[in-house]
Amino acid sequence: MTNLILLAAVAEDTRSLGEKMSEAGLNTVIGISIVFLALAFISIIIAIEGKIFKAIGNRGKKKAAQTAETKAVQPVVEETAQSVDADDALIAVITAAVYEYELQTTGSVPANGLYVRGIRRRF
Repeated sequence: MTNLILLAAVAEDTRSLGEKMSEAGLNTVIGISIVFLALAFISIIIAIEGKIFKAIGNRGKKKAAQTAETKAVQPVVEETAQSVDADDALIAVITAAVYEYELQTTGSVPANGLYVRGIRRRF
């Protein structure tokens, strides 16, 4: 029985309402401050990671540009008038073959015509 009386005496709070409210306000300010600092820390980490990944990406682009420059520095072979005429004739023959194929398979040719955009030779 003495234990219950002792617990009741300890559990009884003798502080005034103003003291309780000031302690609650202090706890609120501390809690909000901790959350704000954690969010600021996370924001700083994300900003730093963005800069790191951007630098890594730029490094890869620089390497790609350097390899493209080395590939672009190849000797240019000038075509003669005869080879240009032969290429035009080849394009005409291929276009005629595609036209005939379209005419036989579908029965018509597109209204806007056929265009050969380019032909690559394999050596």
